[in-house]
Amino acid sequence: MKFLKRTGIFLFVVALLYGIGRLVVVTYDSYMFVDRQPYLQMQTQNSITVKWQTPEYEIGSVDYANGLHVSEKEAQKYHEVTLTGLKPDSCYDYKVNSTSLKIDNTNRRFCTLNTKKDLERVWVVGDTGENSTNQKNVYNSMLSYVDNNLSKIDLWVLLGDNAYKSGTQKQYNKQLFNSYKELVKQKDVWAVIGNHDARRWAFYHIFDFPTKGESGGIPSGSEKYYSVDEANFHLVMLDSETEDRSANGDMANWLKKDLAKNTKPWTIVVFHHPPYSDGSHHSDNPHDSGGRMKEMRENFIPIFDKYDVDLVMSGHSHVYERSRLLVNHTGDSKTFDPALHVKEDSLTTYTKPLAKTPNSGTVYIVDGSGSKADSGDFKLPELPLGYSISGSVILEITPTTLSEKFLTDEGKIQDSFTITKK
Repeated sequence: MKFLKRTGIFLFVVALLYGIGRLVVVTYDSYMFVDRQPYLQMQTQNSITVKWQTPEYEIGSVDYANGLHVSEKEAQKYHEVTLTGLKPDSCYDYKVNSTSLKIDNTNRRFCTLNTKKDLERVWVVGDTGENSTNQKNVYNSMLSYVDNNLSKIDLWVLLGDNAYKSGTQKQYNKQLFNSYKELVKQKDVWAVIGNHDARRWAFYHIFDFPTKGESGGIPSGSEKYYSVDEANFHLVMLDSETEDRSANGDMANWLKKDLAKNTKPWTIVVFHHPPYSDGSHHSDNPHDSGGRMKEMRENFIPIFDKYDVDLVMSGHSHVYERSRLLVNHTGDSKTFDPALHVKEDSLTTYTKPLAKTPNSGTVYIVDGSGSKADSGDFKLPELPLGYSISGSVILEITPTTLSEKFLTDEGKIQDSFTITKK
């Protein structure tokens, strides 16, 4: 008995010490200080926030719009300056001033959100945080597509797992801010959290997201879910990793209200865990990813159908997959019936009503190969297209058309489709 008691005490002490050690590591990785070049956050129609981190305490400042100047009131190492009084549909040059950090101020330019534009372009990329050759090639393919002119990109969207393997402060510097040096100078980072990001607490420390409807939609009261209004589309960002995914949870209830108020021609919803996938993750397995894919499919697709969401984009599976125009399918692949769940059988062209119409169909995309491509079975009937190829997605949106291209790391357009509203 004494031996068993001593063994139990020993194992308890070991487990306790391990738990304390893990807590120390997670806390350190999440909040450790790192120098960080300026990047853009909280883009609205009339304001934007510039954040950066300096090795010494100092009063930072930003020059912009050919003569305007904003300075902090107190010396600090974590800098956050919000520029207000801006005009919608406008772009401004800016410069960030620091005494202890050498800042690269070349080509620093930001734009406010658009209220009107004939054509908008969005770059969407998922699971990027490997700092790999594939990641560099995917980025360079996008740059070639826009003729190395970042003004041709209106929004940049990240689908989660933005810094492998644990989303630490150091990993974010190496795999996001250093990998996309020019992009972060000019584009707000609109990102959702993935399972790897959630291994540390850095994600919501690094990023600032709207809670009061500052960028569009209705106030959410949470950085975990919010919306962004651009000229031609309504973008909704959801947290499928750490937030309640129940049908009557806060996120779902907010989403219903937000979509009910939406008047934009197009609606795009983004979150990390795909409702359908047969790549490196399998949505038919109810236990894969802790049931998150199943829960997003069962609890959120009825909302997408009711409020006429046009496009849903996720990462997580390190592949590219794409559906046709689907409706009312919340079960696994065994319950899929094309006669009931496919609105249009084409692989390339779809038509929807211009007026918002329930159950008019949604296209689902998995785009999780931004830095590596894993193998996939690609046997789900919901997803007739699947590729084990690294790449990203270009969206081109007008008031009446939404066109998508899957651009590979070799610069090839591997897949494309267009939805037209009449």
